[in-house]
Amino acid sequence: MASPPVTGARRAVGAALIFLGSAVLAGVLLTPDGVRYRTPGLVEGVFALLLTYVLLLRGVWARPLGWPGWLAVAYGTAANAQVLELLLPPPGVVEWVVVFVLAFVSWGALTSGPRTRLVASLASLALLLALLRYSVIPVLWARIGPAPGTAFGLGDAAESLRRVLADHEPTLPSGQLLGIAALALWALGTRLLWPGDGSLPPAPGTEERGGLDRGAGAV
Repeated sequence: MASPPVTGARRAVGAALIFLGSAVLAGVLLTPDGVRYRTPGLVEGVFALLLTYVLLLRGVWARPLGWPGWLAVAYGTAANAQVLELLLPPPGVVEWVVVFVLAFVSWGALTSGPRTRLVASLASLALLLALLRYSVIPVLWARIGPAPGTAFGLGDAAESLRRVLADHEPTLPSGQLLGIAALALWALGTRLLWPGDGSLPPAPGTEERGGLDRGAGAV
């Protein structure tokens, strides 16, 4: 007996469930003090909405048709916010700098070029953010210690200083494995929403130019 074909609605429902799993795993925080669940804030929520818009605009996610498509987009947006909460630096000066830089440079980088380049750019950005949060900040956190005579001579004031720079909370290696699984699920959900015909919606302002080029070629 032949298996039923995988329709667009089935793919959308599957992507929605996978995005939901990604959001759940990305929110689990394993620390030496126990387990808790973190929820995204306003910054991550706004960036998640913008990222969803860009993914739909550039054709990385298929434009929703019917309630399964909208369900996938909704859960995908929730996964975007939760993954950003996982990757962005903790609250502090470091996060402010990163968010300002992303706000100024990301729009041009994410809205130009083919969608394969967009996916590669997102992967590179995720790698850099993970390096900053899970490697650079922990090293600096350990270097700026609160003990007298350490932290570049700041002594007891070092604890306040590093809390201003980044309110870092150490995570267990197993917690980072959950983050890897969450990112893998996000990538799988995106693959399910990838339009199968390989078409890419035209960039804003290119429709008229394309028509003129065709007309010139005809002449």
